[in-house]
Amino acid sequence: MQQLWYTCSMRSVGDVIAVYIDNKPSVYARVEAIAPDIKPHWFQVRLLFLSFPPQETTWILREEYLEGSPFTMKDIPVQILPLGKPGGEEPPSPRRKRKKPSPGEVVSFEKFRKKKKHEDGPGEDGA
Repeated sequence: MQQLWYTCSMRSVGDVIAVYIDNKPSVYARVEAIAPDIKPHWFQVRLLFLSFPPQETTWILREEYLEGSPFTMKDIPVQILPLGKPGGEEPPSPRRKRKKPSPGEVVSFEKFRKKKKHEDGPGEDGA
């Protein structure tokens, strides 16, 4: 079993990242594996580019490049930025505000029963 070496602040296997090429968002990728390279402080990062068709590649990167520091490939600026987790910390949209009952608040359904009974008309007992 191959051991993975990286600090807790570094990207981890399964993270989805955005790859910016020449300062423009270009492709999303999922981190498939991170392994130490033969050069100290460098890592072999296997990426699955989420394109059509999906493509897999391995880049040799320093930790700071995985954390968002810009670098170059053949004199072209490249930057890797993490995407937030789905359902993350985004504030709710202002037009979708709904009052949530506070914990422990009792919601009575009696008014709904009365409304339904009124809409249905008299019951089977003729009342």
